[in-house]
Amino acid sequence: MTDRRPLTVTQSPDGSHRPAYDADWPPLTQLEWSAGVAAIETGLTIRVTESGQGYHLSVSGGRGLSGVGPMPLSGAYAFLDGVRLGARETARRLGEDR
Repeated sequence: MTDRRPLTVTQSPDGSHRPAYDADWPPLTQLEWSAGVAAIETGLTIRVTESGQGYHLSVSGGRGLSGVGPMPLSGAYAFLDGVRLGARETARRLGEDR
């Protein structure tokens, strides 16, 4: 793991993200950007780190914290997709139960 500062993503009132995605970023920065967008969409806190074995993601929100890794880059993106889907489904179910 490195001592670098993680990328922080914010959303503008028009729905765009800052910074804008840059395909020339290194893979870790691209993954952090995707995790930042997923965090905005879900309201969760998502942290990404990298080690010699792969990528690690931790997700926290509400009363829980979950961590996974190490995994390859493709697995990290698949995990983020699952976090998004799970958050949407949870919100849908909570909306029905109110």
